[in-house]
Amino acid sequence: MLPRKEAMEPTQLHDDEFQRILWNESTQIIKLDWKESTERMTDDDMKRELDFFVVCVEKKRAPRILVDVQKFGYRMTPEVQKWWSENILTRYNAAGVKRFAFLFAPEIKITSAMNESAPGADFLTRSFNTRESAIKWLTA
Repeated sequence: MLPRKEAMEPTQLHDDEFQRILWNESTQIIKLDWKESTERMTDDDMKRELDFFVVCVEKKRAPRILVDVQKFGYRMTPEVQKWWSENILTRYNAAGVKRFAFLFAPEIKITSAMNESAPGADFLTRSFNTRESAIKWLTA
């Protein structure tokens, strides 16, 4: 018996000016697609978008996160980075996140620093140039 198509296809949870959030029940992956409009984000916009995303992670108790940064244009300030560590990272840990993958454009060279988890993270972090390799690692 083949799996139902709905179980294999991601469900869109949210779509706004800056991000689109998808949930795949069969792989337990929540995906955040950042949009080109992130170039004009303010720090407050970024905080609001990240807060909304982490609520989705918490509701789904998503163990796997895939963030597509191929079109991401916002440059995170040290203040927002500190806020992220204090307000988002801790909630990822509490939600049970186990693996976190970034998807970069094929021409971006992945360095060892891009494969390091943030201080305080209870989950592994890796960066990839293809969706397939990211999903393979997330579901391993």
